Amino acid sequence: MINMTELQQIKQFSKRLASIGKLQYIPGIWVNGKYFWLQNRMEKVIYEEGLIIKVEQKHLHSKIHFFNIFVSNHSHQSKDIKILAMHHFQNAHQDHLTFVSPTDQRIFHHAGQNVFLVNLMHNESETKEYTTMPLWNVYTNQIWSSLQNGTLKYQPMAKGPAASILAEKITVSPQKTEKISTWTIAGKNKNEVIAMEQALLKIH
Repeated sequence: MINMTELQQIKQFSKRLASIGKLQYIPGIWVNGKYFWLQNRMEKVIYEEGLIIKVEQKHLHSKIHFFNIFVSNHSHQSKDIKILAMHHFQNAHQDHLTFVSPTDQRIFHHAGQNVFLVNLMHNESETKEYTTMPLWNVYTNQIWSSLQNGTLKYQPMAKGPAASILAEKITVSPQKTEKISTWTIAGKNKNEVIAMEQALLKIH
């Protein structure tokens, strides 16, 4: 017979397993000292800047979540912007670990027995900003060391409920559209997710 304590432990364990794999992606943009998150939406118009952002998901593999972000500039001036890619678990636990790997130039989320790699790319550029943040700070100005310049506050590691943020600076010419890609890869270890990413980059 399973007593109430054991039943509660089983429920908690099941809930923890259910949360793994639900690494949420929230697109964002910084422009002229302001930033916007696209929560629960795949398109946003920033009228005062003449910008339209659209996010499209591509279904490539059960372990890969791949998104293309299109930024269209409908104004008559070039726009220097930063594309933001935030990732965090829907249900975070204290044993989760989020960290920046400078040698790999990647961010990794560790949850239970799973590892998640997140990355972002624009025209094969490797110039990116990376940071991790406690979850309660991510929708505040606390993510910035300089909001005016669009510089993220660097924090290489966060434990428990946390998010990672990637940023890529791009220039969008008048009447032009730029494409940025971002992805999440899930696996059992770091070597597996890096190998899957290498295969992904050969194709895309």
